[in-house]
Amino acid sequence: MPTSLSYWTIQPDRWTFNAQKLRDWVESHLDGRVLNACAGRTQLTHNGRIVRNDINPEIDADYHVDVRDLPHILEAESFDMIVLDPPFSERQNTTTYDREDETLPTVTELARVIDALLKPGGRVIRLGYTTTFMPPGEEYLLEEVTIWNTLGRQHDWLGTVAQKPDNETASATRPVHVTDAAVPNAGATASGGVATSGNGSTPIDLEYIRLSSKITPQAGVADYLATHLSGRVLDVSTYERSLSHDGHLVQTSVDESVDAAYHFDERELAAEFAADIFHTVVVDLPSEAFQQTTNYGGRTTGRDTALKQELHPLVAAGGDIIQVGHTATCMPKRLDYCRSHVAIIEHPDAEQDWLISIDTKQTTGLDVHATDRSPQDIHVTDSDAEAQHSCIRCGEGWYLHPSWYVDCPTCGARPENYCVNDDGSILHQSHPERLAHLEEHHDRHECDPGVTSRTPVTRSNNQENGSTTTSTAPTEQETLEQFASQPN
Repeated sequence: MPTSLSYWTIQPDRWTFNAQKLRDWVESHLDGRVLNACAGRTQLTHNGRIVRNDINPEIDADYHVDVRDLPHILEAESFDMIVLDPPFSERQNTTTYDREDETLPTVTELARVIDALLKPGGRVIRLGYTTTFMPPGEEYLLEEVTIWNTLGRQHDWLGTVAQKPDNETASATRPVHVTDAAVPNAGATASGGVATSGNGSTPIDLEYIRLSSKITPQAGVADYLATHLSGRVLDVSTYERSLSHDGHLVQTSVDESVDAAYHFDERELAAEFAADIFHTVVVDLPSEAFQQTTNYGGRTTGRDTALKQELHPLVAAGGDIIQVGHTATCMPKRLDYCRSHVAIIEHPDAEQDWLISIDTKQTTGLDVHATDRSPQDIHVTDSDAEAQHSCIRCGEGWYLHPSWYVDCPTCGARPENYCVNDDGSILHQSHPERLAHLEEHHDRHECDPGVTSRTPVTRSNNQENGSTTTSTAPTEQETLEQFASQPN
């Protein structure tokens, strides 16, 4: 049976199983004799025996021991199912559960507990910020992975269901790449006012990727991003990296130490670039950025919220915003986006899995606060030809390479005429002085020289068969040949 993926939204609670949908999901999997190893206050409902353990002596439980000590007091391989819901992080351990003196068990320590107490063929439900619960080479057979989106500034929760191998069940191997599609909250019951749908009832393409330990986590994330970059790309990041993309890609970083093309204030990006100019925007900030606040428009708001407000006018209709982090919450609900993809990327050496969300823009967004500076070919009279080259800063566009629209100081060629050699033969490439003159001419717009670029590959959706096709603008040589065939 292939691994299933699902996406849920919840209001987080200090006690995990107080979240109605999550409790319903866990209880639907309970079978046989169950160990709730870090039980908390919430009593799970099950028609069989549940053995409860919690280190807090004030909790109603059968045992009050460190989860690592359970194999010393419980019979080996005596449980059909284990529910494992330890504190998700050291910070949560101290601030939420007041366990300042205890250190969290490692993945290896938890794996020993599970393996010692679970029957062969038994199952474990694991909740946390990571889907890693067994060391590489000892993985259980993965049956289900769930995203519990907390709808805000907290990290999302992840849930897994896995089966311990027996004589008839082969253990899992790495790498793993699973794909699925699901409507958020599919199967949720309407109780307690919980949401039973989401994303406009549009399915989200879900992916779960377990990386090999032979590559770095950063390389795995970059490889995934490369498969989803399209058209002209803006990378908003605080990391030193080079994304693989055969189109035009520009990076801006608020961190001056990062070797990026620009170091603009994240709260003023809409004033720095042309509207609707980017087909893909990547947002990859440190995890703490999603808990930070900033002054934006005279009021205090989240740093990531202000950034996304600035990015919204820059994204072309049908374009994507890709967010890398630890929450699937991406663009604000009040803006017109649809979540198209969410990927979970796990690495055995990382404390937390990455969540990569892709939200697709449904409208132009020019009603927000950006100036309409969309590229258009102003040099072709009565033409609706799409600009093949445009400036990402001011939005000025050209059908042919922009150097053909300025004078050449070397050979005297006028705008919309080719350069020529001394013998009068046509040159299909501009003289270097003409390119320099272009940069000087364009710099009068207070744009950086050299920011003009070809309009790259764009995507169009075939509504009849649901397929995605690509259309490519003419190559530089093709446009030059077309222009050369016309009388100067």
